[in-house]
Amino acid sequence: MKTFIIYFITASISYVATIPPGPLSVYVVHSTLQKNIKIALWVAFGGVLCESTYAYLAIEGLMIFEKYPQVEYWMQRAIIVLLFGVGIFTFFQKQAKIEYEKVSLNNPFFSFVKGISLSLFNPALLPFWVVILLSYGKYDWLKITSSVEKISFVLGAGTGTFLLVYTYAFLANWKRNLIFKYLNDERLNKLIACIFIGLALLQLVNLFVSD
Repeated sequence: MKTFIIYFITASISYVATIPPGPLSVYVVHSTLQKNIKIALWVAFGGVLCESTYAYLAIEGLMIFEKYPQVEYWMQRAIIVLLFGVGIFTFFQKQAKIEYEKVSLNNPFFSFVKGISLSLFNPALLPFWVVILLSYGKYDWLKITSSVEKISFVLGAGTGTFLLVYTYAFLANWKRNLIFKYLNDERLNKLIACIFIGLALLQLVNLFVSD
């Protein structure tokens, strides 16, 4: 029973915490509109893998970052470069005028790797799950003490993220006709590019504030 509670609570927290659009969510919506929902789900799977990995690292402690603090230092800066790069590339990308029904399923492996890259260099994930674990420790019915409970926590973190990202993909696919009617590809790309660049600027500001 305790294992299920940990899983459910963690999945719920992960779902709610992913609601604010981040790099992964934005790219999943972009992939849904430009390709199809199956390709978008491959992006989501890559992001979920990283989310679960960070949740596991939070459980086991910050041994890697304590031993090699320079890893987190460079990760915080790498995400800025990545977001700027994706934003600029998307802004100037030339899109062919195609009907979405004719888009074929392609490059699932590339999409999976893309999802990993967008979540891997997100240093906020690790401290977020550390804080959650510290909160769990205050309650006996949430405190993680066994391997099964660890697995439940990691699976819950991944499940919540996947469900929320899938929600975004489903809504984008559901409203595809409306979006393609009022937004052409070029305007849509520029909008998404601005979101990526804005996220990069926000991360840059956070670095200056924390230093």
